[in-house]
Amino acid sequence: MGASQAAERIAWTPYSRKAIDLAEARSERNGSDRIDCDDLLIGLAQVGRGVAADVLAEAGFDPAALDTTSAGT
Repeated sequence: MGASQAAERIAWTPYSRKAIDLAEARSERNGSDRIDCDDLLIGLAQVGRGVAADVLAEAGFDPAALDTTSAGT
């Protein structure tokens, strides 16, 4: 099965869709045509719910600090 076919079969949760939407919006604000890892991490953390957000918060991830350091790149 190709990657595009596999992606169609993923059962996206509302939280994952929201995280990707946030990541996409951040990427566009930064003038990029692709979502980078930092965009996705910030999106996951900003959702504030779900396993990914819990793991990031427990690890001390601060999306505001990352957003500040990556400004202008």
